[in-house]
Amino acid sequence: MNKQQIQWKLNRLARQVQERLDSFQNLWRGAQSKTRMCPNCRALIGVSEKDCPMCGVRLRRRPSGIGKLLQNVLPNYAPVSLVLVTINFVVFLLIFAAERDLSSGDLRRLVWGVSSTSLARWGADVALLVYQGQWWRLVSAVFVHIGIIHLLFNTYALLFIGPLLEEGLRKERFLVIYIFSGVFGFLLSNWYYDPRLTTAGASGAIFGLIGAALVLSKRWSSWGSLVHQQLVHWAIYGFVYGLFIGNTAAHFGGLVAGAAVAFLIPSPNRGESSRAGEAAWSVLYWGCLALVGLSLFLAVQFRLSL
Repeated sequence: MNKQQIQWKLNRLARQVQERLDSFQNLWRGAQSKTRMCPNCRALIGVSEKDCPMCGVRLRRRPSGIGKLLQNVLPNYAPVSLVLVTINFVVFLLIFAAERDLSSGDLRRLVWGVSSTSLARWGADVALLVYQGQWWRLVSAVFVHIGIIHLLFNTYALLFIGPLLEEGLRKERFLVIYIFSGVFGFLLSNWYYDPRLTTAGASGAIFGLIGAALVLSKRWSSWGSLVHQQLVHWAIYGFVYGLFIGNTAAHFGGLVAGAAVAFLIPSPNRGESSRAGEAAWSVLYWGCLALVGLSLFLAVQFRLSL
């Protein structure tokens, strides 16, 4: 390779680096923009506006700074969905590392999960214990999974439907539906199955998202029939999966709970939302965050007390 070829390659590398830097600078400038476009009338308005001054439509809050930068880099970036997936993996790895079972290999525990007793130690749902006052299991169990197959299935489902609903509903309604559906699913499971049964997983919460999306795809014309068809297929597939591996009662309970909550959500195209209604959803959102934090804390405290 002669000197000219080396120089040409160095110049090309320098141009590529400069292009990447220019692209990043453009993304950062976009993240710092003080204006945005109204999704209804397409007017250019201030980024902090809560209602469009031109058409009066209620606007969802837009992230700023690093959050908006991540949305530019990752079009499907959805913070609540990402946090939920992260918590699921952290809890799974923590249980896998802490519950050493010398009678079975690590690969077996990774695929099929630790024993029911070990899961119960970490906050899985057991109706008998819930009846004895350990209510927090109805919430902590949403973040406990039985084996890597269970975890990956729920992760795929959450990443499939989560960003869609989080974008369309806002994070407040999204999280409320997720937690409420998960809790209701376990309540129905505890009533239907043997109270000594140990159950866990985010399947009920995910079916709640599916139920909500099915209802909203019919109520909101902007979601379209294609979304409805995809979700129907996903719900059927999930129920079939639950017949072999999973908790069918929790799936059904979550689906019903999510659909019920969806009927309470006003349509964005009809001007049905109000400031009082949005404030109520915000209170419920922070209440769910506090409930999740407290339940996970009590689950860890329970494990350390053994």
